[in-house]
Amino acid sequence: MTTWASELIVALKPSQTVSLSGYELTFDGLTQRSGPNYGEALAKFTVREAGVPIGVMEPSKRSFTSRATTTTEAALMTRGVSQLYLSLGDTGSEGSVSVRLYYKPMVLLIWLGALVMAMGGALSLADRRLRVGAPKPAAKPAMLPAE
Repeated sequence: MTTWASELIVALKPSQTVSLSGYELTFDGLTQRSGPNYGEALAKFTVREAGVPIGVMEPSKRSFTSRATTTTEAALMTRGVSQLYLSLGDTGSEGSVSVRLYYKPMVLLIWLGALVMAMGGALSLADRRLRVGAPKPAAKPAMLPAE
């Protein structure tokens, strides 16, 4: 899985574009939202392949004031059996945001391995000769005549 994977860590300002494994991601901007118990910085990225827009990714960073913790909500885009991950880092004072980009080709084939193992287990149960059954009860000894 990691043989053909690509990773890139970069700081982007709004309207800047970065390329990774044939995809071009344009940082459209950062907006602030508030949820029921958190504040959120939501980034918007337009994803293009060969210049054609194929989708939008919106990773976010949530700050929970009651516990003084921050979590990152990564964005994920699935293309066939490959996936593109996008995670936000810290924001800079000049309006830039650090971004981690990952491209994992053929990562969804991991599930194919689990399916093949399950089918192999089911197939092994089909041959009655190879089943391990419960032990058979021992034969009762013959009664000895009383003296």
